[in-house]
Amino acid sequence: MKFTQLTTALGAEGVSTSLSDTLSSTDLASVEDALNKYLVICIRNLNLNAETLLSLSENFGEIGETPYLETISESPGVVRVVREANDKGPLFGDGWHSDWSFQVCPPSYTLLYAVETPPYGGDTIFSNQFCVFETLPKAYQQFLSGLTGIHSARRSYSSSGTFGKGSPTQSMTIHSSDDALDTQLHPLVRVHPVTGRKALFINPIYTIGIDGFLESDSAPMLSTLFHRSTQSANTCRVRWTKGTLVIWDNRCTLHTAVNDYSGYRREMYRITIAGERPIST
Repeated sequence: MKFTQLTTALGAEGVSTSLSDTLSSTDLASVEDALNKYLVICIRNLNLNAETLLSLSENFGEIGETPYLETISESPGVVRVVREANDKGPLFGDGWHSDWSFQVCPPSYTLLYAVETPPYGGDTIFSNQFCVFETLPKAYQQFLSGLTGIHSARRSYSSSGTFGKGSPTQSMTIHSSDDALDTQLHPLVRVHPVTGRKALFINPIYTIGIDGFLESDSAPMLSTLFHRSTQSANTCRVRWTKGTLVIWDNRCTLHTAVNDYSGYRREMYRITIAGERPIST
């Protein structure tokens, strides 16, 4: 499969009508090489269902745990990310984040497949966190490399969180839990286990502080880094069409869903691949 690069920062797009749920070792190596190079790959014109997507995902590793969300009973690990045309509640995936960074071992990859898309809108924007870290002043890189971030799901999935409050029109079944109040420590700068590159590993949704710092001290520091993390020069934007599969590396990217398709239905299948515990060296 040949990929066409989307932007200087990251992202590549390919077309395949024959991608099956069982990849040969050569095909798998080709896709993984593309992910290591482009961080986000977009494959068009596929015809998958939940079962075949699950089988395809298993080529990339063990299926990750999915807290707070219901998965399809016949295809464990697959989540229907759906928003009905009349849904006025908060948008799942809105806000810059790395999937489930509050877990002990956050996901390596996420696979998202478009089942139904609006005629326009509903794009996903991605940001390269290698670039963000590598363009920081050297002294700041060294300073951040010695720090640890505090991650938690509380802002989204606690009883008082975005999805814990509920909405009468909410299309997805999302379960709030006191577990969302738990915290997990990860290095602010993590080393990619394959490429060895260093990436900033924080996000505005799940990173709630810096270990050892008062909130009043860590909040402005994180705010400055979040701003740098999402600058347009570090991003690419994927437009969804039916049959599109996007795979991205959560260890070195952030992403956000764009909420601009009110009045239209959108349905996706989502799977995360279990990752490793982030390390700083």
